[in-house]
Amino acid sequence: MSAEPSDQHAPPQAAALIESLRALGYDLPDAVADIVDNSVAAEAVTVSIEYNADPTDGWVAIIDDGKGMTEGQLHEAMHLGTDGPWVQRHPADLGRFGLGLKTASFSQARRLTVLSGTSDGRIASREWDMDHVRRRNGWYLLDSLDSTAKSIARKLEFRGPGTMVLWRGLDRCGTGKVLINRMAKVRTHLGAVFGRHLSRGSLRLHVGGQPVTAWDPFLRHHPATQDMGNEPIHSGNTVVTVTPYVLPHPSRIVERESTNAAGPSGWIRHQGFYVYRRDRLLTLGGWLGMPGLRQTHPTQLARISVDVSTEDDHSWQVDVRKATVIPPAYMRDRLVDIATLARTRSEQVFRHRGSSSDRRGGGKAQLVFVWQPHSRRGSTGYRVNRAHPVVAAALAGAPDTVGPLLRLLEETVPVGLIAADSTVSPERVPQTPLEDADREDVVRLLQAAMTKLPTDAPSRNAFLQALGSTEPFNRFPDLLAEVIDGEGAASK
Repeated sequence: MSAEPSDQHAPPQAAALIESLRALGYDLPDAVADIVDNSVAAEAVTVSIEYNADPTDGWVAIIDDGKGMTEGQLHEAMHLGTDGPWVQRHPADLGRFGLGLKTASFSQARRLTVLSGTSDGRIASREWDMDHVRRRNGWYLLDSLDSTAKSIARKLEFRGPGTMVLWRGLDRCGTGKVLINRMAKVRTHLGAVFGRHLSRGSLRLHVGGQPVTAWDPFLRHHPATQDMGNEPIHSGNTVVTVTPYVLPHPSRIVERESTNAAGPSGWIRHQGFYVYRRDRLLTLGGWLGMPGLRQTHPTQLARISVDVSTEDDHSWQVDVRKATVIPPAYMRDRLVDIATLARTRSEQVFRHRGSSSDRRGGGKAQLVFVWQPHSRRGSTGYRVNRAHPVVAAALAGAPDTVGPLLRLLEETVPVGLIAADSTVSPERVPQTPLEDADREDVVRLLQAAMTKLPTDAPSRNAFLQALGSTEPFNRFPDLLAEVIDGEGAASK
């Protein structure tokens, strides 16, 4: 029988460790999302993120209407590493390491105050103050509220049941205009991370009094989105569900949807894998470091949903911030195969520029483009489509002037320069027609297109209807409808 090895107790220095924990890589949106995870675990239905951007007295508060904690539960929750990754968690619990509340808060502020109340009306409080920890050089929690925290709780009308997480000493997340601008990003981020919860109505989120809207990265409502079907992949005792989607060509997305569809960081960056864990989004695109998969312009429409369970946390190497994952080695080859197929479909959409079928009507919904490719003696060039309604109207009104102008444009299109630029900088996004145009710009183009039209109402109306399926006006259906209605009213 072997003897127990000798050992010595060597706890970390509190002041040094608590400062080091601030460097885990959280940004403000990730940090707020980590706090909201705790609210979801507490069965909250409504979570509000309020803030004061005053540079001299700034604060951020996350308030939920969950079941709250008793004083003993709160004291335990404020410990670092309360429940490790080996602990079996409740199905609604989005936690992993028992660190999120603390590390997310420390990453943004020097003071973390938590008030929590249960249905019996009692409210408990605890606070981590980094300066106090440094003075004591020990893990000492403050167990009484100062007058400022009480004032903020009264202002926000927090009475429980539920929990209020209060950040003060905002040395990392900023104050003033910086905090205001970053909170706009928080709103967008939460809409993506908790999009499924928001869509089914199990969660309501507000940032600065404004509701958070769910973001569907796959545009499943759009008739031109290609759903390539689910593929279950066995992962130990669980099943990972993979669903690849190919989004419509940007020219098929109307103006009001285009920016939203692109996502907070744009089309290029949001291609790739979207890993969900219990309906909570962990990764907003990216190819997870898979070999041979790069973010390029032609593959930007490929987005792949991956659903994993909490039992897969270890094999998928979910990090503390729940913002990075690494797929298990035995699954990577299959994920690359699925991604390659989705990327190929995306490239095909760009080659054919949105000529896929409209599933709502069952037939082909062809778009009419201004430019058409053509080959001549082995070289590729582009010609202006004379059948485009605007071009046809211009030719009919002044063929001797417009015809030569079109020929000049066709002969001087810098095809070689465009191809070279795409090769050198594949990450650059080609501009979608009228991408940066405001309403007045589009109206002026419409008015110019209508100057040579017949004056009789039926012909003008038919022309305007045709514009609904032509580039670039197909992206502005509301504006076209308004012009058509105006034409109809003027003819009466």
